[in-house]
Amino acid sequence: MTAITRTFAGFLSLLFVFVALSLAGSWHLRHHLSPEAAVAAPACGAQMPGGDLEQRQARISEVRELRFWTTAAQVASLLLCAMVCGIGLYLRYRAAHEARGKEEAERELDRERRALERRVEERTRELRQEVEDRRRAEELNRGQKQVLEMLAAPGQQTTEDILLHLVETVAAQRRSWECSLHLVDLGGKTLQLMASSEVSERLKRYLGSIGTDFPDAPEGRACLSGQTCIVPAMTEVRRPWSELLVANGIFTAWSVPFRTHVSDHVTGTLTVYSRLLGTPSDRDLELVETAAKMAALVIEHRRIHAELVHNAYQDVLTGLPNRRAGEESIQAAISHAALCSETVAVLWIDLNRFKRINDQYGHSAGDHVLRTVANRLRRSPLISGGSARMGGDEFLVLLSGKEAPARAGDISRELGAAIAEPINLGTSTVCVTASIGICSYPHDGTAIDILERNADFAMYRAKSDGAGSCIYSPAMSEEVNEALELEQALVIALEQDQFRLAYQPLYGQDGELFGFEALLRFQHPTLGNISPARFVPVAEETRLILPIGTWVLREACRQLKEWHDAGLPHVRMGVNISALQFVRDDFAETVAEVLATFGLSPEDLTLELTESVVMEDYASVVRQMNLLKECGVRISMDDFGTGYSSLSYIHKLPIDTVKIDRSFIERLAEPDGTRPIVEAVIAMARHLGLSTVAEGVETAEQQHILRQAGCHGLQGFLFARPLPPEEAKRCLMASTTTAFANPQLRPVTKGIAVA
Repeated sequence: MTAITRTFAGFLSLLFVFVALSLAGSWHLRHHLSPEAAVAAPACGAQMPGGDLEQRQARISEVRELRFWTTAAQVASLLLCAMVCGIGLYLRYRAAHEARGKEEAERELDRERRALERRVEERTRELRQEVEDRRRAEELNRGQKQVLEMLAAPGQQTTEDILLHLVETVAAQRRSWECSLHLVDLGGKTLQLMASSEVSERLKRYLGSIGTDFPDAPEGRACLSGQTCIVPAMTEVRRPWSELLVANGIFTAWSVPFRTHVSDHVTGTLTVYSRLLGTPSDRDLELVETAAKMAALVIEHRRIHAELVHNAYQDVLTGLPNRRAGEESIQAAISHAALCSETVAVLWIDLNRFKRINDQYGHSAGDHVLRTVANRLRRSPLISGGSARMGGDEFLVLLSGKEAPARAGDISRELGAAIAEPINLGTSTVCVTASIGICSYPHDGTAIDILERNADFAMYRAKSDGAGSCIYSPAMSEEVNEALELEQALVIALEQDQFRLAYQPLYGQDGELFGFEALLRFQHPTLGNISPARFVPVAEETRLILPIGTWVLREACRQLKEWHDAGLPHVRMGVNISALQFVRDDFAETVAEVLATFGLSPEDLTLELTESVVMEDYASVVRQMNLLKECGVRISMDDFGTGYSSLSYIHKLPIDTVKIDRSFIERLAEPDGTRPIVEAVIAMARHLGLSTVAEGVETAEQQHILRQAGCHGLQGFLFARPLPPEEAKRCLMASTTTAFANPQLRPVTKGIAVA
C-alpha cells in the first residue's frame, strides 16, 4: 500500500501541474480570445472590407466555441482534480490507518514477545527446578538402593552404618541441611542419637540424648504427637534448645516421626536442621518422610534379622543351642584344641523309645520330657564344652580340656543316670533312658561331619547292644561302609529285579499242607547270597523296605494266583510285614489293591507281624489291623514271646494266629527247657480262640511234644526248608496224596519224617 500511495502522489503532482497549466491556458485563452477581442482586432489595422463580416462572425463563433470547450476542460480538470484529491485523501487515510494497524501489530508482537520471553524464563526456571528435583530424587533413590543393598548383606554392615548412610543421603539434598536420626530407648522416655550428618561436634552433645530436659524440642514433640513438627524460625522460639541451635547456625528445623509395622508407638524421628529461614516445601517434606519410612524399614529389617539369627542358633522348645549352633561349637572346640594341643570329646545322646511317650501321653508330655532333659544337661557340672539339641530326641555334649575327654566314658554314664531320673508328667511319672555314643578329636576325626558321624555310629551301637554308652572304634566305620555298599546293592536289586522269593510250607498236625510263608532271598552277582538278617535292617534304616515289601506282597500274591489257576489245592500265603509298611495310612488300601489285581480272596492272605511292630505304635497298629480284618485278611503275630511281652495286649489285638518263636522250640525237649512256656502259650491261644504255629521244628521229639500240647501248625527244617517256586509247586501237587509232602524228602510215616 505504501508503494501505491507514493506512485499515486507522484501522479497527483503531475496532474496538479497539468491542471494548473490547463487553467492558466484556459484563462489566457478566455481573456485573449473573447469575442470582443475578436471584433476589435481589425481596428488596429485597416478597415475591413464588407466581405469580412461573415468571417468576423465566424471568428466570433469559433472563439465562443473555443471558450466553451475551454470552460468545459476547466470544469473537467477541476472535477478530475477533486476526484483525484478525494482518492488521494482516501489513500492517505488508508495509509495512515494501515500505519496505525502496523504500529498496533508491532506493539502486540512486542507484548507477545515479552510474554513469550517471560514464559521461556519461567519454563527455564521450572526445568532447572525439575532437573534439580530429578537430581535429588536420583540421589535419594541411589541412597535408598544402597541402603537396601546394605540390608541385603547383614553380616557386613551394622545398623548404625546403614542409618548413617541414610542421613548422609538426606543431608546431601541441600547445601544448607544437617540431619540426625534418633531412636526411642527401651524406657520410652529418651531419644538416643543413632546417626547424624553435617552436624558439629558441639551440637552432637545436645542431640546425643533428648529427653525430659527438652520436651518441646521438635524431636520430642514429633515423638509425643506422632506428627511432623516444623519450626520455621528458631529465633522466634526463645527456648534453651532453640538458642543452642541458633548459636550453631540453625534457623529452621522439622522432625518426622516413624513407626515399625509391629509397634503402635513411635520408634524414632528423622530431623532436618536448615541454616536458612523459611518453611520447608512440600517436596522437602515428602523427601524426608520417604527417608523416615526407609529408616523404619531398616529398624524392622534388623529386628527381624536379629530374631532370625536368634532362632537360627537356638532351639525354641528347649532353649538349648540348636544343631547349627552345636556344629559351630564343635568347630570352635576343635580349633581351640588344635592350638592348645588338646582333645575334645563329642557325646551324641539319643533318648530310647521316646516315640512311645508321645503316643501314650501326648506330644505335650513329650515336649516336657525334652525340656527336662535339656535342663538337666544345661545344669550338669560335668559338661565343660556346652550342649545342644541336634533335632528330635538327639542331643550333643562337648567335653573339652585336658582331662575331660579321658573321662568321657565315666561322664557319659553319669549323664545317662541323670537323664534316667523320674520325670513327673502331672498324673504319671516316666523314666527315660538314653544311648550315648562317644568319639574324640583328633583320634576319631578332625572334621565336624566325621566326628558327628562317628559319634552317631557309636550311639547306634550302644542302642543295638542295649548298653548305656559306647566308644567309637574304626570297626564301626567298616560296618557302616558295608551297610552303604549293601544299600546301593539293594537299590540296584530293585531296579534290576534281583530279588527272589522262597516258600516254606506250613503243615497241620496230621501233615496236611495248609499254607506257605514267603521268604525274601537276595543273591547278589558279586557279593553272593546275602542273608535277610543282614540286608533287612539296612533296608529298614534306609526305608528301602517300603518298595521291597510292596514287591514281596505283589510277587507272593502273583505266585499264589498262578498256583490257583493251575488247579492246585488252595492254600494261604503268609507275608512278613515291616513296621514301616504297616504304619502307613494307605497300607490297607495297598493290600486290597494287590488282592484285587490278582483276583485273590482276602482269606488267602495272612500278614505276619512281629511284637515289635505291634508295640511300636500300638494305637495306629490296632486301627490298621481292624481295617485289614474288615477286608477279611488274616493276621498272624510272628516270633511271639521275644518282643515286649505283649500278654497284656494279646486279648485286645484282632489277630488270628500266634507263631511261637524258634528260640522256644529249640529247647523244647530239654529237661529244664521251655516246654512249660510253649504249652502255656498254646493253652492261652486256645482259650482266646487263636490258632498256633510252631516255628523252627527240627526234631521228631519236638513234633511229638507240640502235637501233645495241641499246636495247630508246624513249620521247620524237619519237614521242609524254604523252597524255590518250582519245588514249592511240586510240594503242593504232592500234598494231595502225601502227608508232610516235600519232594526233597522220602514219604512220611505216621506223621514223622524219615530222613
